[in-house]
Amino acid sequence: MSARAAHRRGAPLARWRAARLRREADAAEARFAAERHAADDDLDAAQLARFNAAWAQSLRRSPWARRWRDQTGLPTRFGSWDEIAASAPIQRKADLRALFSAPQSDEPGATERATWRATGGATAEPLRFPMFGEEPRIAARDHWTARRRLGVDPGDRLFLLWGHAHLFGTGWRGAAARWRRIAADQALGYTRWSAYDLSDEALRAGGAALLRSGAAYVIGYSGALDRFARANAAAAEAIRALELKAVIATAEAFPRPESRARIEALFGCPVAMEYGAMETGPLAHEPPRREADGAPAGGFEVFARHHRLELGPELAPGGARELLVTSLYPRAAPLIRYAIGDAVRPTAEGMDAAAQGGLARLDGLIGRSNDAVLTAAGAPLHSEALTHALRDLPDLAAFQILRGPDGRARRLRYEAPAPLPDAARDALRARLGRLDPALGETPLERVDSLSVSPAGKRPMVIDEACATPRQAATAGA
Repeated sequence: MSARAAHRRGAPLARWRAARLRREADAAEARFAAERHAADDDLDAAQLARFNAAWAQSLRRSPWARRWRDQTGLPTRFGSWDEIAASAPIQRKADLRALFSAPQSDEPGATERATWRATGGATAEPLRFPMFGEEPRIAARDHWTARRRLGVDPGDRLFLLWGHAHLFGTGWRGAAARWRRIAADQALGYTRWSAYDLSDEALRAGGAALLRSGAAYVIGYSGALDRFARANAAAAEAIRALELKAVIATAEAFPRPESRARIEALFGCPVAMEYGAMETGPLAHEPPRREADGAPAGGFEVFARHHRLELGPELAPGGARELLVTSLYPRAAPLIRYAIGDAVRPTAEGMDAAAQGGLARLDGLIGRSNDAVLTAAGAPLHSEALTHALRDLPDLAAFQILRGPDGRARRLRYEAPAPLPDAARDALRARLGRLDPALGETPLERVDSLSVSPAGKRPMVIDEACATPRQAATAGA
């Protein structure tokens, strides 16, 4: 192993974790290949068998699965995907929020301990959801199935252009979360640079941190990577000399048509996107480019052993369709025809499969590029910072920043059945104030319905001139 390669490998904990992830990813690939073969290579049949097994386990282990069955009248086993499409209603975030917030009862059946996660999502609708202990490991196996195809090893050092949700905790629990995050990053060989502050000064400092990090690859928010590439153009030669293996973009679409080329020019390595959500785990990834002509291999490949993707209702002219997700492994919060909030352009192969509902590939994702607001000092603040600040406030159903012509926040609108209690409003202002003091003073408005895009999505940040008139809003509430 070369000196450069040795330096790029993580600490002993990272190497142990890497060996485990390699074994698990290889075993998972082999199992699904065998299942496909047993089903005469029929993806629909293999996925149906997986779904029925997962649904049965979820019903045994999860009170939320049993409650969803009771609410919808779903059977414990399905004979076809047509039966599922006919009997299972499309799940929305509001459905899940109501499901998880309902009081627990002494209903019969085993109840397994679950941990809780929170997400704000691309549509700025905070959601807390339960997870079984093995669910993060399943997500990790899919991540590494894709990343190893790019030449990245689980033991490699990583530079993360990412968010810091742990910064928003308070008291001893917040301090413990921050300590755990720092300790875990050091043990795994991660250098984490904040993607919240998108000013040129902060991003150039991030470029210097990358040069010191010994990282073998980079992961970041797509929009933040675009700004990082522009801010560090003068350091391109030094960054290319790092000979990075890959840059992985995620969380949002590239903000500009030229973003991918600009990022590739800075880093001098392949750029690939991963697609998924906190509540689903990874759903699809871009495979490596063909060596012959450098062209993309063709859209996104779906992690079909763990998720079934199907086309929902048409959302916009030109073939854009709502994307529905059905999970194929046991979950505390089973997702059955879940509307993740994105529109997709299916490939020709995907359109052929749409008659049966299953998609093996996606041509591309439409929309979902999270915009920024400016701080009082004029520095760009990534909208993911707003998500992390507000996502686990229990009284907030959805939120939206209205941005003025100067790029600064004018108002924050939120959906809620009643004005926020004083404690929730104070917590909201305190969290926004940690990002920027002026944000903490942003006027609040309660509304019945937030502004939506032509595709029916709620952007986190919207220009004030494009926002619909407020509905049942209460200024300062």
